[in-house]
Amino acid sequence: MSEKIGLLATSRRKGDEEAPVVEFYKSPLFIKALQYAHKNYDRFYFYNAKDGLLLPDQMMAPYDVSIQTFSISQKRHWGKKVIESFSTYEIVKDKIIYLHGGRVYRQFLEPELSKHGFYYEVPLKGLGIGKQLKWYENELNK
Repeated sequence: MSEKIGLLATSRRKGDEEAPVVEFYKSPLFIKALQYAHKNYDRFYFYNAKDGLLLPDQMMAPYDVSIQTFSISQKRHWGKKVIESFSTYEIVKDKIIYLHGGRVYRQFLEPELSKHGFYYEVPLKGLGIGKQLKWYENELNK
């Protein structure tokens, strides 16, 4: 049976003080995604524009970096860096990667996941933030 591995976006809304990733980000969408990951995935990781791949207990300090300010080549490099880091923690065999996050991030992560041979799914593809929140609420109440 395949392991389920979550790869989740962080959020713009952050804490004002240093804290582990799972406590640092404050948006309702991030909190729902985190709850969903705890319930449904064998393991999960996060990603942000500043640091790339993040572990759940990794300490975060306030920062102001957005992928929206990156050039296309910087975004490609960022996506490559995230998945190369991810590959040091996870091997391809018997894994399904569940990619959560906006298209602005996914469009640079998906090709890299494919290049590394990972099978992945995007469970909330095409949903706006309101519909994503509703999806998480429905899934968490099952």
